[in-house]
Amino acid sequence: MKVTLTKIVKQLLKKKIFNPQQFLNKKFFFISIALIFLSFFLVYFLKPFYFDYNTKKDIIQKKITDQFKLRSKIEGNISYSVIPSPTLIIENLKLNLAKGNSNTVEIKKILIRTKINKISNINQLEFKKIIFENQNIKISPSHLSEIFSFFAYHKKGQVIFKNSKVIFQDNQKNIINFENINLNDKFKNKKHKISAKLNFSNNDIKINFKNLIDSEKVLKISIPGLKQNLEINFDKQSTLKKLSGDLKLNIFDSILLLNFEGKDNFEISKSYLRNKYLNSKIEGKISFKNPFNFNVNLDINQINLRRLFKNYENNKNPKISKKINGAMNVKIKSLDTLFGKIKDTQMKLNFQNGDLKITDINAKLPFESTINSNLQILLNNNKPTIEFQLSFVSTNANKFLRKLGIYDFNQKKANWYSEGVIDIEKRKINIKKLLKDQVRIKNKNQIKLLEDSFNKNVINNEIIDIFDNFKIKKFLKEIY
Repeated sequence: MKVTLTKIVKQLLKKKIFNPQQFLNKKFFFISIALIFLSFFLVYFLKPFYFDYNTKKDIIQKKITDQFKLRSKIEGNISYSVIPSPTLIIENLKLNLAKGNSNTVEIKKILIRTKINKISNINQLEFKKIIFENQNIKISPSHLSEIFSFFAYHKKGQVIFKNSKVIFQDNQKNIINFENINLNDKFKNKKHKISAKLNFSNNDIKINFKNLIDSEKVLKISIPGLKQNLEINFDKQSTLKKLSGDLKLNIFDSILLLNFEGKDNFEISKSYLRNKYLNSKIEGKISFKNPFNFNVNLDINQINLRRLFKNYENNKNPKISKKINGAMNVKIKSLDTLFGKIKDTQMKLNFQNGDLKITDINAKLPFESTINSNLQILLNNNKPTIEFQLSFVSTNANKFLRKLGIYDFNQKKANWYSEGVIDIEKRKINIKKLLKDQVRIKNKNQIKLLEDSFNKNVINNEIIDIFDNFKIKKFLKEIY
């Protein structure tokens, strides 16, 4: 039986292909479901707006302590925001980072992100992130160890800094500002990572810390604009009670490597400092207790004093920080000069509240000659000065002076001694005592000629030129 196309079309038209009533029923159903979910969503996420946070501050404080290991006291208002995710906004908070209430850090406002599935009641709240955004935070030296402890030991909860500023103030009211701080720490697969960017003294600084739980730890700090970087590798057994590892610092075209062990007092061994001016080995002790102090041995294989000090010739107002206090025992194996090699030079450097004392200087010169000296570089005064005592003894003085271009000195044995003061700002020497072969020279005109010649030929341009061999040679040729 043949079925024509016409019959097929007629049969289709008789059927109800489109049923408006059925369509409206389905549409109403889906809209109803959507409204139910929306209502549930609004009720669930808006419910925390009605929690009485300000009478339950003790609950919030305990949750902050449990999750972030931060003891806190909330003195301001607590509010709630659902955007961009459920968040508590806490104002006027004090964080107790160290033992005792006097060591609190005051924060104007923090944000605490909560887990979405834990907001049905105030006791159920579970915190996951604490955010310091656009905050100015003041800290003191007493907070530092607690801050390090916090980042070392907290293993849950995320800490975030956004565009904040940390103001460090010590006991002498000295202030250091760290600005534009953006920090993020994460835990993943037993790895704790901290990454931060900040600005200090108009220099951008990058910080990265990787803590493999129960394994090695690495801290990296870099200042790209100055091409300086620091890397500290902590041994597996390191804890905050006893640190060990190695520190490598690249700064001002120098490489400093320190192998360390200790807590506040560190033993330094198998370490070195290298640059284009010197190559040295370092051992000793460094204490970071207040005040900072050190006692180290510096063995130098080779050094170029002239190039080393000339590097700082543009510093018209040299200063040594008052915070640098300690002793350094220096041995220099070999030192090239215009009159030959100086061997086995020894000296003691004492840094005291911005001043430097260089004592027991002893150097072996060619032709059985020696130099002994003491220096006090006093920079912490209104009138910076160098106080000196200098002794030169030679059993072949005539041969020694020939190296300096002085040929009419026929005396074989010679002994000179002088002491005085150099005015650093005026660049003038004042010889207070002068002896030749243990006989004191009292002729004031003769001493004045020596002073004028030294001022003109040696320190006329820079004090640092006392290390200029050619200028010393010019001075000696003029006075002989």
